[in-house]
Amino acid sequence: MSSPLSPLGPLRVRLLPMFPLGILEGGLEVQCLKTCQSLGGAGIDAQLLDYYRRDDRFDLLHLFGSTENYYDICQQVAGRWPIVISAVTGAPSAAWWRGPIWSSVSRLAAKAKLPTSYSRMRSVYHLAAAVICLNQLEADFLARTYGLPRERIRIISNGVDDRNFQAEPRLFVEKYGISDFVLYTGNIVQRKNPVNLAEALSRMGLPGLFIGRRVAAEWDYGERFAAIVDRSPKLHWIEGLAHDDPLLASAYAGAKIFCLPSTSETQSLSALEAMAAGAPILLGDYPYARQSPFESALRCDPLNSASIEMALARVMAEPDRYRHQLPQTYRWNQVAARIADLYHEICDR
Repeated sequence: MSSPLSPLGPLRVRLLPMFPLGILEGGLEVQCLKTCQSLGGAGIDAQLLDYYRRDDRFDLLHLFGSTENYYDICQQVAGRWPIVISAVTGAPSAAWWRGPIWSSVSRLAAKAKLPTSYSRMRSVYHLAAAVICLNQLEADFLARTYGLPRERIRIISNGVDDRNFQAEPRLFVEKYGISDFVLYTGNIVQRKNPVNLAEALSRMGLPGLFIGRRVAAEWDYGERFAAIVDRSPKLHWIEGLAHDDPLLASAYAGAKIFCLPSTSETQSLSALEAMAAGAPILLGDYPYARQSPFESALRCDPLNSASIEMALARVMAEPDRYRHQLPQTYRWNQVAARIADLYHEICDR
């Protein structure tokens, strides 16, 4: 695969998601695919890295996700090609004490020749020419926890398809016959709290639409969710709606409220898409929900049913008060242009 930077032609970039695309489709995987697709319009030869092509020549490697499994890859790549990482860490905390404690434990482990997850992840970040963060929360987390120099951190948001900015409810309403629902999109996993939301909607008698798949690692949680939907006539669940399906954008446009009562996100792609389509959004009251562009969103305690119900009632009563249009700078062509500028800066071309 080794190749010097090509003096002519577009910059050749290979992208690698954290999970194989046939195993998991979440926000990170969608972000990787959409970045790859959109970079062509910014003059970049971008393709997913092909593990099985020995002659796959490129100028820069872009990794998506934060996993110590990248450690061996980065050890092989460093010094041969520049590395860019889209972190998508979840940014659990930027507390000052986290980094020193993890670092101290790792130093003790190193004396016993026992590498830790922290030490391997720190090495991955420090081998990168640049780390892309989705917001300031994530940037602070990486700088304080892993000692990553601020000059190597770039804040570039997720992108949103043009179809979401132009979406209308008609397509979805004609196919499914439901409208003015509370919408949830995302995998059926505990950190996103669809069970709590479904229970709140059922008690309130509000129509709810859930679009998302069960995940093998949390199958029991998915079964709990399915049981609530089965006994609640106003709740609807669609499994397997592809991210690029026009029906998904239409569902955002038809929603009375978009609700993601998650306890852990970096920057929710689904919330961005809902905003682009004009839906009011309700998020979990956690640091990610106070980052741009969600500052004006209504928030609730995802672990408290009464808090979810009170927040839903407020939005239902005054939906326009919580409807905020997503800026045009979140369109994929503008996001891809910023990423392409970073590539060129790193490769000095």
